[in-house]
Amino acid sequence: MVNIQIFEELIPRSDEIFNSFGKVNYEDSFCLYLETNKTFDIDFIIFKIIKTLPRWLKFLLSLRNTVLGIFGLKTGKIDNVHYNQEKLILKQDQSIGDFFIILKRKKHLITELIDKHLDFRFSILITEDEGKTKISLSTIVKINNIFGKIYFFFITPFHRLIIPNILKRIGSEI
Repeated sequence: MVNIQIFEELIPRSDEIFNSFGKVNYEDSFCLYLETNKTFDIDFIIFKIIKTLPRWLKFLLSLRNTVLGIFGLKTGKIDNVHYNQEKLILKQDQSIGDFFIILKRKKHLITELIDKHLDFRFSILITEDEGKTKISLSTIVKINNIFGKIYFFFITPFHRLIIPNILKRIGSEI
């Protein structure tokens, strides 16, 4: 059994998630700390995130996508992601559904979704040091209009529950 801890921390101002983004109205970073000598790459962690999404979350995302689609907003739907790790090949400058991969390295991924109501970036960063691994899931948001403000008001509590839940599931899978 791997010893795990999950907590929230500030995103360092030097993090590349902020590059060329502009004003940030919201940010958070939830982290999973593991005591392990295993090493992980970004593709493995993405696969674990996709594989461990609970049914209730898939249902909520589907419901949200349906409602947003009615208003002509991007849903963040990921169409072409596979549940088979060998087929999961993500590249920088590639779109996955409504998400655009602006940075992909062995231990870091940043995706972006730009829409009329809000823009956001999501980052996965893996840091490893002497038997300890930290997996950080960070989000920054720029609200573009009143509809973005209303939407984000309702979605924020779910976001703050979902991200730690995802990290907990990853920790139990590793």
